[in-house]
Amino acid sequence: MKRKKRILFLKILFLLVLSIGVSICIKIIFFPDENAKIRKTISMVIDELENKNIGDFIKHFTLDYRDCFGNTYGTLYIYLKNNVDMLKSIDIGLGQMEIEIEKPDATVRFMAKAIVVTSDGEVYKEAGRFVLKMRKEDFRWKIYRLDEMEYNFD
Repeated sequence: MKRKKRILFLKILFLLVLSIGVSICIKIIFFPDENAKIRKTISMVIDELENKNIGDFIKHFTLDYRDCFGNTYGTLYIYLKNNVDMLKSIDIGLGQMEIEIEKPDATVRFMAKAIVVTSDGEVYKEAGRFVLKMRKEDFRWKIYRLDEMEYNFD
């Protein structure tokens, strides 16, 4: 009798664990945390640029990409491919990131600072506030617009 109760208890425990596992999988697959996905995408973009991996970097952009500096997908790729090897190091930091999602698009506002060291040792430092526009393509967040925000000193 004791053995039957134990087997019944183990079956119930197994079904409980199985149902919790299925619930977690359903949540991850059908209701993913989009903010976390966007943050991960941006983190990957920065890592790939800092590591000078332009091939993987450009995969995070849509073919109709535009920015406030006059770059398109093609001009950004060619510019980076031709110039990134002349750099000794690239260090990019982000802060004050705000994400607004209105499916299928997302708007990301953030502060960025960059320190670039050329192969001959010159150091360039830049900082600014930016607006990044992203949209979902093939279940992945991709960048289609980047604009620098103007400073307002009141």
